[in-house]
Amino acid sequence: MKPIKLKLLSVIILFFLIHNANVFASEDKPSFDTSNDALMQTTIIGAIASFAFACYQGKAPCSLSPNVDTDKLTFSVDVGADNTIQHTRLALGADWLENIYDSKNLNISGRMEINTNFWSSTLDNPQNKNGFIIGIHPIFRYSSPHTLKQAYFELGAGPQIISDTILENENKSTLFQFGNVLGLGYANKNYEIGYRYLHYSNANIKMPNPGTDFHNLHLAYKF
Repeated sequence: MKPIKLKLLSVIILFFLIHNANVFASEDKPSFDTSNDALMQTTIIGAIASFAFACYQGKAPCSLSPNVDTDKLTFSVDVGADNTIQHTRLALGADWLENIYDSKNLNISGRMEINTNFWSSTLDNPQNKNGFIIGIHPIFRYSSPHTLKQAYFELGAGPQIISDTILENENKSTLFQFGNVLGLGYANKNYEIGYRYLHYSNANIKMPNPGTDFHNLHLAYKF
């Protein structure tokens, strides 16, 4: 790809991510509900920094080409909750063809994930009892090359569509949302197990904009 096109794409990606970061400054939620603030800020800022570094390196996903290896796929299941909402996320991911960064102590790799999420409320009479979320997440994976069973830290962000603007009893205003991912765990050649935090909001495209946060057990099989 020509450098000018890569720079233009990088600017577009970073613009949307920086806009998304504004959500933690003015998100429309009760002032006492701050339990996930630190995780939300870390996740959004970390995703922005990861995208920025990938664009600086000229690597995927800052490319018009998908640059994914369809011979290295991962199927994952995330199961968790947000207070009274139960959540399950299914995803199919394809590794990028090359790492973003490699050194003696750090590898930055990743994959593109297509996800389908299902949620249901445990409340007796919510405005909306259940629904789904579909979207795509570029996932950035940070790990050390020295461990046999690799410990990893991951970050990601991507566009999502929800089935209804009412999620349980919250008006999320828009069907279009941004999904943000923060995770940590262990992986080997065939399996992953870890924790994933997922945050969904519309980046103040329209108010009100209550964020939804899921804390999940993450399991994955590589094939």
